[in-house]
Amino acid sequence: MEKKNVDVRGYYQSLSRTERGQFLKYLLVRYDYNTRTMSTKLNNSNSLLRRDERENIEKTIESGVWRQ
Repeated sequence: MEKKNVDVRGYYQSLSRTERGQFLKYLLVRYDYNTRTMSTKLNNSNSLLRRDERENIEKTIESGVWRQ
C-alpha cells in the first residue's frame, strides 16, 4: 500500500482564516498541540514539524474529521 504525501503547509495555507482557526482548534483538542506553535510551524517554512506532528496532521487532513 502506497502512502501519498500531503503538503501540510500548502493545505493549511489554502484554508480560509475561519477554517484555519477550526483546524488549529481540532489539533489542540485532539493532540494537545499549542495553537500558536502550530500556526507558526505551518506558516513558516523554516520551522520544522516533528515526525509525530506531521503524521498526525496528515491523518487529520486525509480523514477530514476536523471539519465536523
